Amino acid sequence: MPVQTHHAAGTCAWYDLTTEKPEETKRFYSDLFGWTFEDQGPDFGHYHMVRQNGHPVAGFMPKAPEMAQMPSAWTVYYTSADAQADAQRIRELGGQILSEPMQVGPLGHMLVATDPTGAVFGLWQPLAFQGSELENEHGSMTWQEVKTRDADRARDFYTQLFGATSEPMPGGTTYHILKQGKGNVGGIMQMDGEHWPDSVPAHWLPYFDVNDLQRAVKVAGESGGSVRVPPFDTPYGQMAVLADPDGAAFSVVQVNRS
Repeated sequence: MPVQTHHAAGTCAWYDLTTEKPEETKRFYSDLFGWTFEDQGPDFGHYHMVRQNGHPVAGFMPKAPEMAQMPSAWTVYYTSADAQADAQRIRELGGQILSEPMQVGPLGHMLVATDPTGAVFGLWQPLAFQGSELENEHGSMTWQEVKTRDADRARDFYTQLFGATSEPMPGGTTYHILKQGKGNVGGIMQMDGEHWPDSVPAHWLPYFDVNDLQRAVKVAGESGGSVRVPPFDTPYGQMAVLADPDGAAFSVVQVNRS
C-alpha cells in the first residue's frame, strides 16, 4: 500500500462530499468501504476527515442551511500551484468562480469553480496537507471524469488550465483522456440524449477502487443507497455507478490488476 505524499499540479488530489443526511450517509460509506470519520470541529464547519486504514482519502461535510436547496454531490479537486492565479485563469478561459480562493487554516488554499460547460470542480493548493494518501486501493480514489454536453470545449478548458494534453479514446463514444506527461489524470465524456436526460447537468464523477464489485453493489443496496448503473465490464475492470442515501452519485471499479 504505497502512501501518496505529493500530488503534482494538474493531478487529482481530493474528493469531498456535502450531504443533508450526515449520519445515515456516514453509516453507508462505513459499510461500503470501511471508512472512519473524524469531525474537525465547528471552526471548520464540522468538516470530517475520512480515513481508510488510518490514511486520509476523502472529505465529508454536512450541508450548511444556505445549501439546503443544492443537491448532495461529490466534488473533485485538482492540485494547484497558485490558486489565486488559477482563479484568474479560470475566468479568462470561460469558467466561473463559485467560491473564491480561501485559506483553510495551515492546510492549504481551496477554490470551487465551474468549467464553461457548467461542471463544478475544485482546486487545492497544498500547504501542510497534500490530499489523499491512498490511490488505487480499496475505498480510495482511482479515476475521475467530467460528463458534459460539450466535450471538446471542456477538453480545451482543462488542458489549458492544467497545462495538460489530451488524447481521444477509441470507440463510438466521444471521450478525451487528460494527460500529464505520460500519466492519465482524468477523463472527459460527451453526454448524449440517449443515456442522459436533458435534466442531467454537466458534472464530475469520482471513481473509488473496490476489491469486490459485486459485494459493493449488494452492500450499497442494503445500506440505503441505490444502483444507478448496474455492473458492466470494461477493458480496465468491472464498474458500476451507485448513489448514497442522499442521492450523491459516484462510481466503483474493480480494476483488472493483471
